[in-house]
Amino acid sequence: MYPNRLQQKLRSGEVAFGAAIQIDSPWLVEICGLAGFDYVLLDGEHGFAAYHMPQLIVAANASGITPIVRVPNHDRGLILPALDAGAGGVHVPMVNDAAQAKALVHEMKYAPLGERGFSLATRASGYGSLTQDEHVRRANEEALCIVTLETAEAIANAAEIAGIPGIDLIFIGRDDLTESLGAADRGAPEVREAIRRTVEQAGGRVAVGTTAFSEEDAKLMIETGVRFLLTGTTRTIRQALADSCAALQSGAAKAQRLD
Repeated sequence: MYPNRLQQKLRSGEVAFGAAIQIDSPWLVEICGLAGFDYVLLDGEHGFAAYHMPQLIVAANASGITPIVRVPNHDRGLILPALDAGAGGVHVPMVNDAAQAKALVHEMKYAPLGERGFSLATRASGYGSLTQDEHVRRANEEALCIVTLETAEAIANAAEIAGIPGIDLIFIGRDDLTESLGAADRGAPEVREAIRRTVEQAGGRVAVGTTAFSEEDAKLMIETGVRFLLTGTTRTIRQALADSCAALQSGAAKAQRLD
């Protein structure tokens, strides 16, 4: 029903940018769209419950930004409702091997790639305004299966995972990967090397993405071969408000000294 801006950007060779939200707020989704992001990650892993997702997906579509739903686990009961509600993709955490990746394709794609449960009564199918063939084709092409690699085991299996038909994108969870590798921080050399190796193992078959929270971090990740970047909203909002508050306090203090 709605164009997938994340997919369009990647297919045209551009870098795509997303914002993750952990707050149940259609207004915040709208703000992300107005800010110029290509997609918004609706975070059901570290944020809100699944029953909040449909209204946020609708808000994203209305704002011209592609909604990607992050589910907390590999449960079909969470994945299918997100797809049926019109998500532009489902982002699944902790995918460690090819068997897990294949199982996700089985749940998220229609035949011949998988065996996703079918209905033409859903929002994703235009409430029956699409034919069965149209819906299946568009869903298989545009509802993205995004797997998250965030352990040393997953990085070692990246080539095999990337080669599975139906896997659309690979996302590197840098914070969990940092813990798994025993690295000092998310910018440590071994973390960067794991990302570089994943890009190499993907071999251009699927795009690789990760998080970035600064201009320099984004530059480094793009130079490593990353094609889509995700930043946060809650920490960004907190920092922006903290900076604003500090500026106001500084101005007030200067005025008081003049008195």
